[in-house]
Amino acid sequence: MTIRLTKDMEQIVHDAVRAGLYAREEEVIPDLLARLRQSLPENAAPPARKAKRSKPTEAKKPLTRAEFDQHLMAIGLLSQLPDTAADFDDPDDEPIAIKGEPLSETVIRERR
Repeated sequence: MTIRLTKDMEQIVHDAVRAGLYAREEEVIPDLLARLRQSLPENAAPPARKAKRSKPTEAKKPLTRAEFDQHLMAIGLLSQLPDTAADFDDPDDEPIAIKGEPLSETVIRERR
């Protein structure tokens, strides 16, 4: 297989070697592919060849919001779960009237 990289991608490979992350340029792509394989969910692997008559696959039910948040935590995209208790509108919060020129008018005036 031949892999063609754009100039930007080539520069990333060169920078990784220059930074000391890899000894040679040939080591970069296999390492990145190994990391990609680890980050893929198990069910993302290509399916095995199916027989001509196979059972229909069962559809997965969609994740709830809490299950989705847990999944994001498990794969490292969230560092902590959102605090749903703090996500509310307090009826006692009232806008404060500020005297003077509106902010939008100030911005427009200063940009002229």
